[in-house]
Amino acid sequence: MRILFVGATCFELYQFFESMKEEPDNRGPVFHYKWYDLDIDLIITGLGTTFTTFFLTKALSLYHYDLVINAGIAGTFRDEISIGTVVNVISEQFCDFGIEENDHIKTVFEAGFVNPDEFPFTDGKLISKTMYDHLDLIDVQGITGNVSHGCAESIARLKKDFDPDIESMEGAAVFYVCLFEKIPFLEIRAISNYVEVRDTTKWDIPTAIENLTDELFRFLRKFAHIKQIS
Repeated sequence: MRILFVGATCFELYQFFESMKEEPDNRGPVFHYKWYDLDIDLIITGLGTTFTTFFLTKALSLYHYDLVINAGIAGTFRDEISIGTVVNVISEQFCDFGIEENDHIKTVFEAGFVNPDEFPFTDGKLISKTMYDHLDLIDVQGITGNVSHGCAESIARLKKDFDPDIESMEGAAVFYVCLFEKIPFLEIRAISNYVEVRDTTKWDIPTAIENLTDELFRFLRKFAHIKQIS
């Protein structure tokens, strides 16, 4: 089985990959690792949808994958989701893709430029249908933009317009590419902060990364158990 991990930054996945066996002459842009008999590849895309779309499309043109996993940290809009929680993102929306009118951004669907049910969209959303019985995580809905929001006015608008659970800067790009390429995919995120007026002293990135790392290995171990790897 060959799995591609897609990360925005090195530090989000460093703990996960430092314990894997690195293949010789690992120069990228796709980095190769082994974990038992699993082939584990990695791309670090950089922040945002443009970089993510390019590097993911490039990787998929070079190699065939059985599964793509977008893994990293994220902010949550929900008080009931505690910092450090690892979540499974089952839907994504582009939240900054449209036309600004006064204090509202009219989406390309609302503006009539794109049919909200035109593939790969479903009612304007990108939906993950990749299911694993042993992925025991909270299911959430995400929004993706090229800005990490920290202003009360914009946060209120996002809540009103999209009713999201979490925010990232790459998720919807991964959904979009993988749906078109018909490749199974997951987006697994650990919550590092609440989406509120920006105050990084309230963030807990180390705990989020530690929990994300533990969850990713738990997921792979269950694959290994299915494949009868000791």
